[in-house]
Amino acid sequence: MSEEKRSFSRIQVRLKAQARVMHSLDSPQLFTGDAMPQPVTREDFVKKSKLPEEVTAFLAEMDRKLDQIISMLGQDSVKADFSLPVEVMEISAAGVKFRSARQFQPGDALELIIYLSQSPMRLAGSKGRILDQEPDTGLYRFEFVDLRGSDMEAIVQFVFKEQREQIRNSKM
Repeated sequence: MSEEKRSFSRIQVRLKAQARVMHSLDSPQLFTGDAMPQPVTREDFVKKSKLPEEVTAFLAEMDRKLDQIISMLGQDSVKADFSLPVEVMEISAAGVKFRSARQFQPGDALELIIYLSQSPMRLAGSKGRILDQEPDTGLYRFEFVDLRGSDMEAIVQFVFKEQREQIRNSKM
């Protein structure tokens, strides 16, 4: 995330995340991820379905409710393995800036899981290292190390989606 090698867009956000301390960056990642893109969005299903409108609406609502249930169950599982809550304040595909009640030192190895969306739950995770702590904001700069392609794609899509939303809102 240093100025010299920044090659990804970044945005200011306020996202929940969970972390765990790693002994070494050589340790395998615990989080295996679910950053796979959804095959069919709910909106596409409703538009393209050849089923009666009432059946389509019922199935879409059932899908939404199942997403909520799975999200609640998934959060409990993540919090059991990743016990350190953090708040991500800036994100890019290179890393994040976050705040935490726990103190870290530059070079500390962590594995971080970020909640890109609560419902349906969309997670992205990576191991990485603390670069430093900004003296003026107290935010930790965290650099992703060995970010999997699916997690990178999920973060890049999230950043672009948020940027589009910010542009739309600024035009109003």
